[in-house]
Amino acid sequence: MPERWRQLREAAARMQNTALHELVEAAFEQPRLRVLSPGRSMHWVSFSRRAAPPICRDLPQVMPFGDGRYHVRFVDGRLQEVDSAAEAVEVIVDSLPDDAVPRPSDR
Repeated sequence: MPERWRQLREAAARMQNTALHELVEAAFEQPRLRVLSPGRSMHWVSFSRRAAPPICRDLPQVMPFGDGRYHVRFVDGRLQEVDSAAEAVEVIVDSLPDDAVPRPSDR
């Protein structure tokens, strides 16, 4: 999974989207997220227990949407708006289930 983090961090750094770059770096700094496999689809950043398909879709996702604000989307479809990348990461980590760890065969 370190390779997926490297790719995401490099892509976010190259983009003109400062909010995405801040989000990716804040997520990378969080140990509970760093062990998961990150991904990006459209504007959403997601986290999975698996680096290879099928990707797990049972963890929160986050999307920067302007003015330094972010949407966190939960598995049940709820959205929470937050004011910073750090706050988005905090909300995600607080909502992770205890078993949100990589599957042994996928490390």
